[in-house]
Amino acid sequence: MPELGIIIKNGLLTSAAQTALNLEELINNMIASGMSKEAIRNVLLGDLNSAGPIFGHFRNSVKSSVADAVGMAGNGAAFKKFEDVGVKVFQWVTAGSNSCPDCIPRHGDRGTMEYFELIGIPKSGFSVCGGHCQCTFVPVSYKGENLDKPLMRQKN
Repeated sequence: MPELGIIIKNGLLTSAAQTALNLEELINNMIASGMSKEAIRNVLLGDLNSAGPIFGHFRNSVKSSVADAVGMAGNGAAFKKFEDVGVKVFQWVTAGSNSCPDCIPRHGDRGTMEYFELIGIPKSGFSVCGGHCQCTFVPVSYKGENLDKPLMRQKN
């Protein structure tokens, strides 16, 4: 299982660094346009209070980093459980209505966990969909849904 602490830390540091750069650019532009410190302060507080483009993006980025890490943890726990009961070979299952072009051709691929770790596992960041990947693995012996085609989530 990946080092989730490192993954979360990197996501949060990246979010914070990008927000700091965005703030610096915005403040410098406002100073260059002649805005007073009080006016700049009001703009920044307004953005913070309304989840505007600067602080709203930061909040969403942090939420996304944490959600992606939780998804990776869930996948890791499931894979470990499968391996603990002797499952050696898995099948890639593409899921979701907006599957990315990296994941669609993998639907149905079979291999060991070591194989998939080499080519990229769901939510690992290898694909266009990155941490938002909805794909998963099932044991090749799985007899549930028809897995001939990617699974589509039902709209509620």
